[in-house]
Amino acid sequence: MTYRVLIVDDHPLFRKGVRDTLMLEPGLQVIGEASDGQTAIDMILRLNPHLVLMDVHLPGLNGLDVIRYARAHGFEGAILVLTAYDSEEQMRHAIRIGANGYCSKDTPPDLLLQNIRHVLSGRCILGSRVVTAAEAQQIVGTVQEIEDHVLSPREREILQYVALGYSNKAIAERLGISQQTVKNHMTAILRKLDLSDRTQAAILAIRRGWVRLPEEPILPEEKP
Repeated sequence: MTYRVLIVDDHPLFRKGVRDTLMLEPGLQVIGEASDGQTAIDMILRLNPHLVLMDVHLPGLNGLDVIRYARAHGFEGAILVLTAYDSEEQMRHAIRIGANGYCSKDTPPDLLLQNIRHVLSGRCILGSRVVTAAEAQQIVGTVQEIEDHVLSPREREILQYVALGYSNKAIAERLGISQQTVKNHMTAILRKLDLSDRTQAAILAIRRGWVRLPEEPILPEEKP
């Protein structure tokens, strides 16, 4: 049997590397590539691949949003998350919402192919662990879940700037709102996430894929 694979990542060189690896493996056929979340959703629902190799940090909808949407709309294929961020919390969250595996982008090609075979056969990849689907749900089920949709679009937007190191004043100027409005949003964000400070909120947002960090650092003088 030939398994049809969709690659979702916003880095062309990474997609090419994965595609080249899969082309050497009998029984795997790359049927498409997507570089952003919305395109990924469209291709998943239209092409119905056997396997999706999914990055988390994507332009627009992030990979976790794509997974949730695809599952909610009947996609039953396997989803293996490939990420540059080694986060136990993000891994648990991804499995909980419908991913079949989660591993590092630094995974050697031969091990990546093994992981692909595992998820196509119904097993789950949790970093370096290979477990059954039932075992995976038991593992992720031990952690209290914070739903992604708990924050409003505006709160996520503000949290994006917090994660980039913007002050309340800079955020207010960037968004054309008052500093007090920014403070009110931050108070709501911390309350909803049950956290005590903005640093904790930023870390959680990065781990969950709610915000996207730039490839190059933003210098203080570049901020509004």
